Amino acid sequence: MATILVAPLPLAGHLNPTLKLAKTLRARGHRVVYCSLPDVESSLQAEGFELLPVFTSFFPKGLVAEMTAKASHARGRELRNLARDHIQRRNAVLQATLDGEYDRLLDALRPDLVLCDDRVVDLPIVCHGQGVPVARLNTTLPQHLLHLLPTSNGKPLIRVLRPVLRRLEAVLARAGLVPRFQEFHRRLALKHGCPMEPVDFPPFQLPLLRDVVLFPREFATPDMPAGREPVLHLGPSIDLERQEPAFPWERLKEGQPLIFFSLGTLASSGLARQVLKTVCEAAALRPQWQFVLAVGSVLDPAEFDGGPARIVAVQKAPQLQLLRTAAAMITHGGFNSVKECIYFGVPMVALPMKDDQPDVTRLVVHHGLGVQGAVKQLKPRTLLSLLDSVVGSASHAQALARMSSRFREAEADMAAIEQLLPGPQPTIKRAS
Repeated sequence: MATILVAPLPLAGHLNPTLKLAKTLRARGHRVVYCSLPDVESSLQAEGFELLPVFTSFFPKGLVAEMTAKASHARGRELRNLARDHIQRRNAVLQATLDGEYDRLLDALRPDLVLCDDRVVDLPIVCHGQGVPVARLNTTLPQHLLHLLPTSNGKPLIRVLRPVLRRLEAVLARAGLVPRFQEFHRRLALKHGCPMEPVDFPPFQLPLLRDVVLFPREFATPDMPAGREPVLHLGPSIDLERQEPAFPWERLKEGQPLIFFSLGTLASSGLARQVLKTVCEAAALRPQWQFVLAVGSVLDPAEFDGGPARIVAVQKAPQLQLLRTAAAMITHGGFNSVKECIYFGVPMVALPMKDDQPDVTRLVVHHGLGVQGAVKQLKPRTLLSLLDSVVGSASHAQALARMSSRFREAEADMAAIEQLLPGPQPTIKRAS
């Protein structure tokens, strides 16, 4: 039995993809322990996992949720004060890391393997210095390898501007306008003798690690340069047993096409209400369909629920259960939702906005799994046209069936992560 430490960001989109992998490892006899901010403790306890909270003096339990809620409403000076407070706390975390907080955790736990979220940069550096095997667990497309994907747009402009952007970030950090990532990571890497590699986005350097991704190679395979270890592909890590919210199932009509819409990260954007209004207007034009809207925690579902259209609006929806019968999903292009749509064979209308969403959406379109819309120019009839192009589409259904089959096969190979453990490991039975 090995002890495996999992270190996600304290956000659902980063935590949830790790749960199926963690449960697989636990079922194979390993001890799986999580390390993150205390906000994720209740979610992990519900799944039966232990959390070792870190940096609790700077981010006490509940603070992340509180700051996120305040930021969604704050404007002007209040927003600037929130940002300044967050930057100060992040700098304090960086200093605490340099002073040995992760070292003490590793000394006490003595893990055989550490799986770090791709956004957790500090811990892998410390692991290198401590001689602890560590890998980067990418819960979405690996951002530092996007230029190696077949759907890449080529050499990004930001790469040309990288020297300027690095200097700009350093200036902003000294002024207290952004966390001092570059400075602290350089000092931490020097302390632990950790090799770093340049990347095209802040913090502009990452520890040189083996990358683990939660999707099969048929979905995306980075063309790694010579001498670089290949990416380890696991299954999509969709936890079909995760806890989901209650839902008024009696309001859905059997046999009527169901369109599921989740705001995802759009929920905290200024576009949220306008996008939902557009969806409601589209629903009114298509009375033979029924719509379920997950509006998030900021907006009031009652504002969009019911009316002449068949609309059920809730804050949070049981996405896995709804996707089992959905005719289509309107999504922001978040990677977890995209993987779940593929798994259940649900075609997508993707409305990407930021972060990894445009890159994920390009792959959705590339594989014929859905279509893309422009969220800022979205009109009711445009949305209906996009939905009409995927609902009942034979070509999309065939492409989804092929990719879904591969996703399900890959899910049986989750234990392949054991090859990263030191020493001989049990034989893994591969999916046929």
